[in-house]
Order: sequence, then structure tokens, then C-alpha cells
Amino acid sequence: MVYYWIKNIHLTTVTLNICIFMIRFYWMMQKSGWVHKKPVRYISVFNDTILLIAGASMAIMSHQYPFVAPWLTTKLVMLLVYIVFGSLALKRGSSMRIRIYCGVIAMCCFLYMVSVAFSRTPASWGFFGL
Repeated sequence: MVYYWIKNIHLTTVTLNICIFMIRFYWMMQKSGWVHKKPVRYISVFNDTILLIAGASMAIMSHQYPFVAPWLTTKLVMLLVYIVFGSLALKRGSSMRIRIYCGVIAMCCFLYMVSVAFSRTPASWGFFGL
């Protein structure tokens, strides 16, 4: 029963994560000051923290660990790639063009992570019918 609630928390924070990223990405493209406001960043960091705690808890409870379960290793690696490209998209990219490319790559990484989570295989693009 606890696993059920942790999984729902994880799924909710995953959804919030991409929503927050897409809103901040839109603000970045509009050159809005909101993208870097402290409350927005704090909400993002809080959500990401809960997301990682829930994900780690599910891995421990299900006895599936990165570097043991290939699909979980793939998700972890793609999470790191998502973080790097997301950071480049929102603040570290040197030009608007680079930021937009990085934002699109980050969103593709996110979709791939979701696909891996549902299919539980690194070769998961089949989930999307590709």
C-alpha cells in the first residue's frame, strides 16, 4: 500500500517537473524575468527533491537498482542528460538558438525516460509506436 502512494507521488512530481520546465522554457524564450525568480526556482527544486526521494524509495522497495536493472540505469543516465540540457536551455546556453535546441533535447530526454519507465527496457521507443 505504501508503494502505491509513493508511486503516485512520483508520477505527480514527474508531471509537475515537465510542466514547470515547459513554463520556464516558455518564459526564457519570451525573455521574461520570471524564469529566474526565486519562488519559481524554489518550487522547482522542492518538486525535484520530492521526485528523487520518491524514485529512490520505489527502487529500494522494489529491489531494482541502477547498474543492476538496465532500464533503471538508462533512466538515471538520461536524468543526468536531461538536467544538463535543461540547465543549458534555461540559463547556461550562450545564445537563444542554443537554448532552444537544448530545451527541445531536454524534452526528448524526458519523453524517453517516460518511455523507459513504462516499458522497463532501454529500447523503449516502441512505447510511442516508433
